Amino acid sequence: MNIAIAGGTGFIGKHLIKALTAGGHHVYILSRKPAETEQKNISYVLWQNDGALPERELPEIEVWINLAGATIFGRWTEKTKADILQSRLQSVKESARIIQEQKVKPNVYIQGSAVGIYGTSADKTFTETSSVSDGDFLSRTAAAWEKEAKQIEALGIRTICMRFGVVLGKDGGALSKMALPYQWFAGGRIGSGRQWMSWIHIDDAAGIIQSAIQNSHLSGPVNVTAPNPVRMETFGKTVAKVKNRPHWLHVPGFALKTVLGEMSLLILKGQRAIPEKSLSNGYHFRYQTIEDALLDLLV
Repeated sequence: MNIAIAGGTGFIGKHLIKALTAGGHHVYILSRKPAETEQKNISYVLWQNDGALPERELPEIEVWINLAGATIFGRWTEKTKADILQSRLQSVKESARIIQEQKVKPNVYIQGSAVGIYGTSADKTFTETSSVSDGDFLSRTAAAWEKEAKQIEALGIRTICMRFGVVLGKDGGALSKMALPYQWFAGGRIGSGRQWMSWIHIDDAAGIIQSAIQNSHLSGPVNVTAPNPVRMETFGKTVAKVKNRPHWLHVPGFALKTVLGEMSLLILKGQRAIPEKSLSNGYHFRYQTIEDALLDLLV
């Protein structure tokens, strides 16, 4: 198949492209910067740049994947928050424009989102049928992002919003930063430790997207999380066990809020999200427990 990916140079995108090309698909990476060299089964197409007309360069695309958006990591100033939101909305608008220009429309449009759309809770469990929240910046951003995708769904294209949890991998994402204190014998409880962490191994994140491409009956929101979320205290203790390091130093919530500001929400609060659609559709998780995932990624 011919597959277009916006955001293909990011952490999740790189792993997904590797899996797709290994399966014999040709991937067209929509990028603001032209590639220096072409690779087997990979072509780069300039987009969201002066003079760029990707609709003239792309062949018939069967699958369109949009993972593009400014990083959420870093201190959230008002400008940063505006960039986070607008970069996501603009990527959907440009995707819709290009798709409308194509004579043959994709069979499926897959877009990024986040389990943060549910808001935070210490006791609730969220599935794809749970109501969304507008209680904080992340939930409002994810809701606006998914709402923007409705214009593509209105074209009669099967549309899926991948609600990612914390994606764990060796070469990107949050894991290296979360595990670093343990490397220096300074790991321990963060905040209350009772906040939920809905995590997923990068291989399963890519696997769920591939499964969604193949399952023509799947549409709407999909939680991209492992079936066994953990509380942050359990995550920390498991990192300590896997790395043979102590879990002893407490980082109080107010200290993180002082350093990170509003972005501390990502660490101090969370939600227990279950991948109900993937489970009901028979997806087989390679890494079902946090210990299995960390043994693969940290050892």
